[in-house]
Amino acid sequence: MSSQKEIFNPLDPHTIRDPYPVYRQLRETDPVHWHEQLGAWILTRHADCLEALKNSAVFAADFRKVGIPTPGPLLSLQTLDPPDQTPLRHFAVDALRSQDLGALERNAVERAERLLDDLAGRDSIDFVSDYATPFTLGTISDLVGMPPPEKDEQWRQRNDELHRSMDAGLDPNSEEAGLTARQHFSDFVARWLATGPTEGISGYVAANSSKVDYPPNVLYNSLRAFWHAGFEVPARFLGNALTTLLANPDALEQMWSDVDTGVEELVRFSGPVHVVSRVCTEDTTLGGARLRKGDMVVIVLAAANRDPARFDRPEELVMNRAPNPHLGFGRGTHSCLGNIIARIEGRVALTAVLKRYPDLRVNGETHFWENATLRGHSSIPLSLAGAVPVAS
Repeated sequence: MSSQKEIFNPLDPHTIRDPYPVYRQLRETDPVHWHEQLGAWILTRHADCLEALKNSAVFAADFRKVGIPTPGPLLSLQTLDPPDQTPLRHFAVDALRSQDLGALERNAVERAERLLDDLAGRDSIDFVSDYATPFTLGTISDLVGMPPPEKDEQWRQRNDELHRSMDAGLDPNSEEAGLTARQHFSDFVARWLATGPTEGISGYVAANSSKVDYPPNVLYNSLRAFWHAGFEVPARFLGNALTTLLANPDALEQMWSDVDTGVEELVRFSGPVHVVSRVCTEDTTLGGARLRKGDMVVIVLAAANRDPARFDRPEELVMNRAPNPHLGFGRGTHSCLGNIIARIEGRVALTAVLKRYPDLRVNGETHFWENATLRGHSSIPLSLAGAVPVAS
């Protein structure tokens, strides 16, 4: 075990703002690093991260395999492994394939333009609260076929509690409130399914849930996790991507030749999902380190995505990078089911705002959520006063 554990404090404000230097240091000097506070191995090399993601028999998402209870609100597609997970994942894939994604994209374009129309005439906006979050929340709610919840104080509190609990390994006091928040949102999903929806993914689930043999709470939790990730993760991606592009005007110009490839590079370079966790189901060796059954493993996707052993010029934005084997959407049986939705949201939202306001600029200090798992901005002040809008 390494003596370097003190170099990585994921919740340090400097690390929250820019974690990449410490990721690089770990990857170069201690790529399979024992973190005493977390009680976990930290993986930062692409090859090691990919192995842990793909080998769910040894690196499990279902902690019950080593005798660690999983609280009810956490039981979902995300926390089951094959073979238990397989029928549910197939069901989720079928639900997604049943949707008209072309119509979803057309509606997303209209939503982006409406939001920008509503912001017209203002000197300044907050990109996160005025544009990114309402865009992604509306888009994923359309896909799920479920009205977005009223964003009152209780909603904000529950959402904040869920976010904080993502870092429960660093802040154990956040765990209980996070479970309550997840149950709150799962109950919202359950109440909606009880109305007998006919549209979107919820309509598919309501009509076909008898085809899979899972407890109702697992279905509710899985749909809740898909819906919640479908707006929070893309909203944070949009903030990261926008600030990255505004800081790299040459890359922004290059993106217009192939927006899809550019978005893929932005996922690699500034994707929001920085870590996922697994548990060892048996003694194993990885990257030269000996891991024991029951050891926790933290897979740092964001570090893997800048590994020079896998990427040429990893610290640079290469907007025409191809192939681009980033791990921003995971790999294996827990790869992101909604990756196609995230790509649509990224392409549509960035194109709309940057085409409408080609001279957009940050006006003031940006702020980040205090979250090491899901990195993103809580506030990005933008000046529209000096930006000349282009008619859509």
